[in-house]
Amino acid sequence: MDQISLRAYAKVNLSLDVLGRRPDGYHLLRSIMQSVSLADTITLRKRPQGIVIRSDDPGLPLDQANTCWRACTAFRSFTKLEGGVEIHIAKQIPLAAGLGGASADAAAVLYGLNRLFKAGLDLAQLQELSLNVGADVPFCLQGGTCLVEGIGEKVTPVDPFPTCTLVLVKPRAKVLTAEVYARLDSNAHGTSYTPWLAQLLREGRGLAEAAQALGNALETVTEVLVPEVSLWKQRLLEYGARGALMSGSGPTVLGLFSTAGQARSFQERYAGQAQIFVVELTGVGVEEIDGGDQV
Repeated sequence: MDQISLRAYAKVNLSLDVLGRRPDGYHLLRSIMQSVSLADTITLRKRPQGIVIRSDDPGLPLDQANTCWRACTAFRSFTKLEGGVEIHIAKQIPLAAGLGGASADAAAVLYGLNRLFKAGLDLAQLQELSLNVGADVPFCLQGGTCLVEGIGEKVTPVDPFPTCTLVLVKPRAKVLTAEVYARLDSNAHGTSYTPWLAQLLREGRGLAEAAQALGNALETVTEVLVPEVSLWKQRLLEYGARGALMSGSGPTVLGLFSTAGQARSFQERYAGQAQIFVVELTGVGVEEIDGGDQV
């Protein structure tokens, strides 16, 4: 096999607690993360040597600043791989959106390299070597519905979130994750959205109850930087969303709808005012496009 193509699925945070800060500056988090059907397409091709990255998105770095480059470097260091790879990234997940696009792409690269070069690494090994690539990469390798803790290194599958259709609204404004955390008041540490949501999932509660347990400790910070976050939450709830929440450090806002028809009606109503996607929940983080194995 000289080439492999994969879907790299976006993630959303259905809850996000900030528990504190380590001496090295990294924040300790606790979150219920969920894979959704919005995906980039990653194609890997063997080459004699070196790393080459190409993309249809002019805003994407194509050098060492790209998480896919870091993923390749980490994989080659871990496996002592000889040989190079060309990576093509067809983007659908918006940049700097709180949807884990860079981490999803890196996860797909790790999965694809493992398959392409027959390295034989299992999921735990891939997650271990991904820790220095990006905080969300271990989850993106796992996919589905998971409790994610620490700085992203501890990923535990949990009971699935109730069936629903999500609307993702990405305002035009961008926000830097580092700035959001820098502005986070220490009083915001120690929120407890995640345990409540995890308990409701364990009990098999329905969408109406689970949607009320959504919460994100970073939301109040990003709302100051991007006031549209509050506006889109209000619009989603007024349109019938069972719950609405900012994902990650934002600024993307998600709304949970009982039916795909409601979700698409919202998308049509506000078309052109922001990037708006209608997506479903997925049980995997990376998937081969030819229908092969999944992670």
